[in-house]
Amino acid sequence: MAAIKNSSAPPSTKNSYQGMRAFYILWVGQFVSIFATRMTNFALTLWAWKLTGTATGLVMVGVITFIPGVILSPFAGTLIDRWNRKLVLALSDAGAALATLILLYLFTTDQAEIWHLYATGALSSVFGAFQYPAYSAVVTTMVPKEQYARANGMRSVVGSASGIAAPLLAGTLLAVVDIPVIMVIDLITFGIALFTLMIVFIPQPRPSEEAQIGKGSVWAETMHGFRYILNRKSLIAIFLLFTLSNIHASFGYPLMSPMILSKTGDNSTILGMSQSAGSVGFLVGGLIMSFWGGPRKRIHMINMSFILWGLFGAFIYGSAWSIPFWLLGSFLMAVFNPIINSAYIAILQAKVEPDLQGRIFGIEYAISTVSYPLGQLVAGWLADNIFEPALMPGGSLSNTLGSVLGTGPGAGIGFVIIIGGGMAIFNGLLGYLVKPIRQIETLLPDHGMGGEK
Repeated sequence: MAAIKNSSAPPSTKNSYQGMRAFYILWVGQFVSIFATRMTNFALTLWAWKLTGTATGLVMVGVITFIPGVILSPFAGTLIDRWNRKLVLALSDAGAALATLILLYLFTTDQAEIWHLYATGALSSVFGAFQYPAYSAVVTTMVPKEQYARANGMRSVVGSASGIAAPLLAGTLLAVVDIPVIMVIDLITFGIALFTLMIVFIPQPRPSEEAQIGKGSVWAETMHGFRYILNRKSLIAIFLLFTLSNIHASFGYPLMSPMILSKTGDNSTILGMSQSAGSVGFLVGGLIMSFWGGPRKRIHMINMSFILWGLFGAFIYGSAWSIPFWLLGSFLMAVFNPIINSAYIAILQAKVEPDLQGRIFGIEYAISTVSYPLGQLVAGWLADNIFEPALMPGGSLSNTLGSVLGTGPGAGIGFVIIIGGGMAIFNGLLGYLVKPIRQIETLLPDHGMGGEK
């Protein structure tokens, strides 16, 4: 481990790309690697479904992949602050490649079983705990402050573009090749990502007084990260705001497919059209931030996007009974997501000292992300047990709310999505009404620290 600890001497930059040019190169490597990983995940999802024939197996893969990363991310963030960030990124990518390599061996020797997905999913989650905090933190030292939101927008394009095209390409390839071929492609793209990582210069953060105060064991430095947040009202407030935002998102996105299938009599074509419209929305939102970068006061864009997400996206989608409005609502619910997240991450990148950002992003991920599955459980229960029965013909709300939203299968699910939209509007108004959030960019000074040259 000592080999990857931070060093006071900056690495040589003689033969390395730097600045935004370096970020573009790194972005290309990550794009091809994540694209191929999405192809592998799609192929494995189909394989697991054919093997088990139940949703439980797929849900378990998701849960096991999710939990270790959430638990470990604060401590992973501390290690990111301690170690050379370039090598941390390489190790996190290598961990994902190792999981794929294990599965490749199991599939080529015809030994693969469903529990192998659980095991490799947990392995990927452990290494994945480093990825979000590390990539968020390296942007701060790689690019100028005014480019933070643009760089984050480009990061969101990677996910959205992969989400659109990777399943299509994987589905096409699976008609002519077996899953191991797709895994080999995934491993090749890992090599491309590793090469792009090695040829760029990623500056180490300059030491700050704040980070020196918390020096100690991994546990002590992680706890210092929590104290750092608790001592800044604006950070507490915006973390809570985004925890709430994950709840309103959990009332929206997971219920979109069940609502469409219920309202259309399980029409998979219309569902696919709706999902495609959402994927295009995510891509457009990411491209907007990639080319524009957002306004100087990013918090206003965040608050207004919350309001628009609820007012136009969730309300249109949840109340609609026709394809054009479903497509419009799906697009609008998606387009604001990368705009919100890019601006939010940019605020944290500008306000938190770079040598503390690993643990702060790790803590932020753990706090805000855990609310999403909890919200899913509540939303699903409300839809199945309260509003679906109430909005069926003759139900308790059929003559009141049903006269506005309609009645029948899917109407209750749609109303839960509308509730999520109302929560989003509330979040946006809260962002304007609560001073520590509204004035976060004034109350918290910019760190003014880049990376080592």
